Amino acid sequence: TPQEIARPIWEAIRGMGLSGGRVLEPSCGTGAFFAAMPEALSDCRLVGVELDPLTARIARALNPDSDIRNCGFEGADLADESFDVAVGNVPFGSYQVDDPRHRGEGLLVHDYFFARALDLVRPGGVVAFVTSKGTLDKKNGAARRRLAERAELLGAVRLPAETFRRQA
Repeated sequence: TPQEIARPIWEAIRGMGLSGGRVLEPSCGTGAFFAAMPEALSDCRLVGVELDPLTARIARALNPDSDIRNCGFEGADLADESFDVAVGNVPFGSYQVDDPRHRGEGLLVHDYFFARALDLVRPGGVVAFVTSKGTLDKKNGAARRRLAERAELLGAVRLPAETFRRQA
C-alpha cells in the first residue's frame, strides 16, 4: 500500500480521537500501515496478521516491537473487542473465508475482513480499510446491510482506478 494512501487514513483516524491503544492490521503484508503510523501514535501496541510466511518474517524484521502473527485472519487467536482500531488494505476477491463464526453469511473475502474486524474492535473503535469497489458497489446488498447493522459508516473515499498500478 503506498504511503500516500496510508498516511491520510492515519490522519483521519487521529481526527477521530485515537491517541493510543491497540491497533490491528489484519492483512499486514510487510507492515505498510505500521510504517505510516504518525509518531504521535508510537505508544500504540501493534498486532499484524499475515498469511504468507516470508512476508510475515519481513514484517517482523521491519516492525520488531509489533506482534506479527503468521496465519490467516480467520485463524488468529484474538479476543473480541480488544482493539481500538483495525486498519489496512484487505484482500479482495470472489471467494469466501472458512471461519465457523461467519460461515453461512455468504461474505466474500473483503467483506469478511470487515465483519471479523467488527468482532475484534471495541464499541466506539474504528475500522478503516482500503477495499475493492465490491464492498460498496455489488448488486446484492446483503453484506452491506449486515455490516451496517453492526457499525456506522463514518466515510468513504473512492480512489482512482490507477492508484495501485505502480505497486502491482
